[in-house]
Amino acid sequence: MSPRGRPAMSFGVPPFPTGIKWLVIVTLAASVMSKVVPGMGATTVLTPALFWHGWVWQVFTYPFVIPDARALLWSLLGIWLLGGSLEQQWGMRRFVGFYIAVSVLAGLATALVGLAHPDVGTFHYFGNWPAIAGLIAAFAVTMPNAQIFFSFVLPVSARALLAISVGMTVLFMIMDGWVGYVPELLGFPAGALWVSSRSPRHLLLRARVWWIDRRLRRSRLRVVRGKDDEATPLSGGRGSDKYLH
Repeated sequence: MSPRGRPAMSFGVPPFPTGIKWLVIVTLAASVMSKVVPGMGATTVLTPALFWHGWVWQVFTYPFVIPDARALLWSLLGIWLLGGSLEQQWGMRRFVGFYIAVSVLAGLATALVGLAHPDVGTFHYFGNWPAIAGLIAAFAVTMPNAQIFFSFVLPVSARALLAISVGMTVLFMIMDGWVGYVPELLGFPAGALWVSSRSPRHLLLRARVWWIDRRLRRSRLRVVRGKDDEATPLSGGRGSDKYLH
């Protein structure tokens, strides 16, 4: 039983809904084409240095390109085993949006790291492991007591699976070199951040408010709050902020 008296959720064979089918089909097709079409692999994987030179589409394409056959099979299996139950709960639109958003956020964060570290900037990143990391984080945030089969054998809670996954990623970074695992590690906080916000629109609104405030601070403006400003802009208050020099 869960701490609240309700039985903990458990998962056997997950469903195979429409969103999962399309993600599998697109990933399989893009991965095969990256090996068949000359030059496609180099333009669709994420190379942070190229991203800052205008190849911005790479943050959208890299999770669908997996040129290694074994990694491709494991990735497709991961989409199904971890994503099927979430899509059934959320619906196709929200699930696919989450999958793409987490991949993009992890890719953008990796590109930022690449500005500071040349090895990250020139590394070629591909695969959906950041999205899978985000799915694990989403399970841990929304259904922490859900039972998931680790390595298809050992049932563990979603919270425990998150701890195990983060620990394994850190271990691989220590043993094999950290550069190749940057997007995967960043996928965990990206997934938790996205799913814990009240809605993707709310998260984007928060980011926009932060950006506007940053611009105002750079222009040496300050915010003077009046008596009507007990409610924040995000909570629906009418507000009476005045920006002064």
